[in-house]
Amino acid sequence: MRRVVSRALVAGAVGAAVFALGSGIASADETPIWLVPGVDAGSVLDPTIGLPTAALAPVDSLLTFLAG
Repeated sequence: MRRVVSRALVAGAVGAAVFALGSGIASADETPIWLVPGVDAGSVLDPTIGLPTAALAPVDSLLTFLAG
């Protein structure tokens, strides 16, 4: 009986810890990039977001020019 109760308490504590990590007020930058619920990595990854657009800008300009 003790083993069952201790396992239930451990499972409850682990569940509460998981919910505690995912809860709370999340403040996001202009571009939110969520690692896990409540943890925003937008401020770290924000400088890299414009890289694909900047890399493809010449191709877009060329296609726009060819399309007329």
